[in-house]
Amino acid sequence: MERPTVLLALGDDAWRYRGALEAAGFEITFDVAAAQLAAAQHQPLLAVIDCDAAEAEDAYAVLHRDLPVPTILLIGDELPGWAANESGRAMRDEYAIKPTPADAIVYRLQALMIRGGHAPAAQTGASEHATVGEGHVVSLFSPKGGVGKTTVAVNLAVALREQTRSNVLLFDADVGVGNVTSVLDAPHRMGLADLADSGPEEWTDSAFETITSVHAASGVQVLTWGNEPGDSERVGVDLLLAAVKWARSHYPYVVIDNHPSYDDRTMAMLAVSREILLVVTPEVGPLRNAAQFLSLAGEIGLRDSVKVIVNRANHGISEADISSVLGMPVAGTVVSNGPKAVAAANEGTPLVLRYPKEKISTDLHRIARLVTGAGEMQVAAPRRTWLSAFGVRTSHA
Repeated sequence: MERPTVLLALGDDAWRYRGALEAAGFEITFDVAAAQLAAAQHQPLLAVIDCDAAEAEDAYAVLHRDLPVPTILLIGDELPGWAANESGRAMRDEYAIKPTPADAIVYRLQALMIRGGHAPAAQTGASEHATVGEGHVVSLFSPKGGVGKTTVAVNLAVALREQTRSNVLLFDADVGVGNVTSVLDAPHRMGLADLADSGPEEWTDSAFETITSVHAASGVQVLTWGNEPGDSERVGVDLLLAAVKWARSHYPYVVIDNHPSYDDRTMAMLAVSREILLVVTPEVGPLRNAAQFLSLAGEIGLRDSVKVIVNRANHGISEADISSVLGMPVAGTVVSNGPKAVAAANEGTPLVLRYPKEKISTDLHRIARLVTGAGEMQVAAPRRTWLSAFGVRTSHA
């Protein structure tokens, strides 16, 4: 795959980012003058511009002259007038407050690529997941709410802890809505929102440890985005990515409960996850939305990371039909047990602890074994189905 080119107009600070971006699979072009950019036959795919750098305004104008190049604008205490002009600024541009860590720039650029419909850059050298001390990050996602995503996420984290006896972090990244701590009775006086007013240099190990709590009965560690909906806009992509970087360097398993949307924060979380568990229920609406997500995931290079989990699988559309509709096998199923699920949630106790002998708990433990590699995926052969009449995709050929 051709390496995506990134223009770094950062003056003397460019060297701080070069190694991280090249290791992440980007081709770097440095401080090209506006005249050279205007004369170039091929513009870069992305750009990072320090608003205080020489010729920053001219370079920005050239990059947005015809087809705007998505750009990350690094700003200090004050935003320059030319960068604040909404009528001239591309909708795909983003701001980042200096100093911004190199890793945050990498992830922000990957998120811009995903949002623009491009596959993420391929890393050079060893896989990031093979690095010593890098934990297994698994994201729970559904483009439609109400499918039981959070319940699966909470019980998956507890089941992983029970099966492996390893440290497990449950990360509530469902910014603005998240209710992990409603299902799991863990103390949560603080969250990422409490770090939002500090700079990246203050997002240290001790800072993240301070806002992390523990569910005493299981030993699962819990990190939330915050508690107040009004704080949601303060929790940006950079802070979420810094939290994931910290988490996977300290925990063998990190389970992320994501927001049911395609916003930048959610897409960034999916991009840095080793696995994406796509939670659906056997109903036409959730399956139609899931099919749309899988189409997008195929276009941006995330489809191979996705496993389909069917919740409330003993009611509604059959597993074989679901597999056919989505064009991929069902990796795991969880039966419905409404009364016990409600009782456990009201107590703040995970199902796998409150009702360990119930089939719903057995199913949730099987999902955990899929993550650890101890379980076998059952493949349902795709076939044509009556659901095609509803306009749900049945093939991705």
